[in-house]
Amino acid sequence: MALKTDHYEITMVASALQSGIAERRAVFEAFARRLPAGRAYGVVAGADRIIDAIERFRFDDEAVDHLVGAGVVSDPDVVEWLRSYRFSGDVTGYPDGELFFPYSPVLTVEGTFAECVVLETVVLSILNYDCAVASAAARVRDVAHGRLLIEGGGRRADPDAAVAAARAAHIGGFDTTSNLEAGRRYGIPTGGTTAHAFVLAHADERTAFRAQRDALGTGSTYLVDTFDVLEGIRRAVQVVGYDIGAVRIDSGNLLAASIRARTLLDSLGAEGCRIVASGDLDEFRVAELEEAAAPIDAYLVGTSLVTGSGHPTASVVYKLVAIADGAGAGAPLRAVGKLSPGKTTVGGRKQVHRTVDADGYWKAEVLSPVGDTGPADAHDPQVVLVAAGERAWQDDPAAARRRCAERRQGLRGEDRVPHPRRSPAIPTEWVGMESPAATESSNGAEGRSRQAEQAQQTDGGGDAMQKALIIVDVQNDFCEGGSLAVEGGHAVAASITDLVGLDRAEGRYDYVIASKDWHIDPGEHYAASGTNPDFVTSWPVHCAAGTQGAAFSPNLQVALDEVFLKGQYSSGYSSFEGVAGSSEGVGLRDWLAERGVEAVDVVGIATDYCVRATALAAAEAGFDTAVLVAHCAGVAPDSTAAALEEMASVGVTIV
Repeated sequence: MALKTDHYEITMVASALQSGIAERRAVFEAFARRLPAGRAYGVVAGADRIIDAIERFRFDDEAVDHLVGAGVVSDPDVVEWLRSYRFSGDVTGYPDGELFFPYSPVLTVEGTFAECVVLETVVLSILNYDCAVASAAARVRDVAHGRLLIEGGGRRADPDAAVAAARAAHIGGFDTTSNLEAGRRYGIPTGGTTAHAFVLAHADERTAFRAQRDALGTGSTYLVDTFDVLEGIRRAVQVVGYDIGAVRIDSGNLLAASIRARTLLDSLGAEGCRIVASGDLDEFRVAELEEAAAPIDAYLVGTSLVTGSGHPTASVVYKLVAIADGAGAGAPLRAVGKLSPGKTTVGGRKQVHRTVDADGYWKAEVLSPVGDTGPADAHDPQVVLVAAGERAWQDDPAAARRRCAERRQGLRGEDRVPHPRRSPAIPTEWVGMESPAATESSNGAEGRSRQAEQAQQTDGGGDAMQKALIIVDVQNDFCEGGSLAVEGGHAVAASITDLVGLDRAEGRYDYVIASKDWHIDPGEHYAASGTNPDFVTSWPVHCAAGTQGAAFSPNLQVALDEVFLKGQYSSGYSSFEGVAGSSEGVGLRDWLAERGVEAVDVVGIATDYCVRATALAAAEAGFDTAVLVAHCAGVAPDSTAAALEEMASVGVTIV
C-alpha cells in the first residue's frame, strides 16, 4: 500500500526531515472546491477503505530496498523513517453515504507533517474515484422510482477499481452487483444472467433457454434481444413457462421495445415476468424512460456508472490548513492557506453544522473554527475515523447505503433530478473565517437556474435573454468598521441577500457573480507609508488579499457562480478588470460572453466609484446594463448623483 503513492511525497518527507518540520504538528484537509457542472450534491464513499489503507500503509523491507535501489532515497535518516512508519495521528471525516458540498471537509488528517503528507496520494486515489461513482449512483437512484438497480460495470474498469465501484454504487443506492469479489468482500447481493455469446453458442434460442432453465430454474433472467426481441420473448415463454422470472433487453429503442415486450408478455399469460433494461444507461436516460412510463422493472447500468457519469473524479484535493511553528504535541497551530486564483484554500481546522430550514430540508453547509456551537437542530456530518493511529469507526456498505438515502431526503425534489435547479443544492457558509474566492463552480450553461431554463423553453428556446447580476465589492473594508468604510455598506449586503435568495430572484438571473478588491501590491493606489491619502488617487490600505478586510460582509449570504479578483497589482476599480477566482486568466467580459449573457444588473459598493466604473465598462462592452440604486451605497451624495448622471448619459438604466 505504501508504494501506491507518488514520488514527490517521499521528496517532501526527505526535505521535511532536513528542514526540521517533519515532526511538527499539522492538519490536512481533503475537500472539493466545487461540484461537477450541474450537480447539486456529492456522495462520500471510500472513508472506510481509507481507514483500511492507513492501517496497511507500511514501508516493509522490500519496499524500502526498492526505493533505495531506484535512487528515490539515500539518506539513512529517511530510510529509517520509512522503515518505522506507522500513522499515529487522528482522522476525522464524513462517513460513507454522507453528502458533501463545495469545501466540505470530507477528511481531516491530523498528526506530524511527515506522517500526514505521505498519505496524500492514497487518500485522494480512493476518495476521488469512490465519491465519483457513489455520486453517479445516487443520481440514478434519485430518478429510478424504486426500480431494481443493478451495477454491471466491472468489465469497464480495472479489476481492483471494479470492486471499489461496486461498493460505491451500492452506497449510492444500487441494489445488486455483478461483481463476485464485491459480493464476497462487502456482502453486496450479486446477480447475473447470460450473455449473447451463450445464446449464439447454441443451435438456437430455444436450446439456449432450455439449458438455462434446467441449470438456473424458471426464475432467472433470460436475454431475449440476440435476434428479435418479440420472437425471443415468445420462445422464452414457450420454453420456460408462464412463471418465467424476467427478460432482459440490451439494445435498440428501450422505450418502444419495453412497451411491446410488456404487451406481449401479458398476452402470453406471463404477467409476473419482469423486464430488465440495459445498454449504455445513465441517470439521464433512466429519467427519460421513467418520465415516459416505460414498463421497465429493473435497470442494469455499467460504463456510465463506473466512470462517474462523465465525471470520473470528484475533484477532491488534500491541502495543509494548519501547522505548528514549534515542536511538541502541544505546540499551537497556525492556520495556513493558498491565495492562488482558482486554487484558494481556507486555513484552520474546521467543524461543520448542516442547518435545516423550516420545512426540514437542508439549508446550508456551515463551516466554522473548531469550538463554534451550531444550532441545536443542525446536523454534524463529521465522525472520528481514526484515533491515535487506531481504527475508531466501523462501517459497512449496507449502513452507508441507508445513510445516503436518509441524507438525500433532506434535499428538495428539484435538486434530485439530472438537471437540478441549483448547483450546489445548498450554499457553503463561513462563520468566523474568510470564505474562499469562490464557493461554487463556474458551471456554464449546465449550471444556470432551472427557472431560467424553463423560461427559455416557454419562450421558444431562442428568445430569452441571459442575464447576470454583478455584485461589486461588498467587502468588510468598505462596510462599517472597515478601513475605507461607506455608510450603509452592511445594509446593502443584507439587501442584496434578500434580492437574490436561493432562487436567484425568482429566476430573474441566470448567473450571479461578485467582484472583490484583492490587493497584493497595488502600487500608488495605497498611500505611501507616512503620508496621508488624498482619497482621489491614493487610499488607506484596504482589502489586502486574504485578510478579513477583503472578506465579503457577513450579511452577504449569496450562492455565487464566480468571484472576480481585481486590483491585485493595480487600482482595479471596475469588476471587468478582475480575473475569475476559479479560472485563472479569465476576465469578466469573456466569462459572461461565453455563457451568452446579454444583460447585467449592477449592485454593490460604492455607487460613485467601483459600481460606476463597472457599469460604464459593462455598457462599453455592449451589455444591456442597469444599476439598482436601492442595492448600492455611495461615498457622498454629490459624487453619487454625478456618477448616476454620467452612467445614464451612456445608456445605463438607473432603477
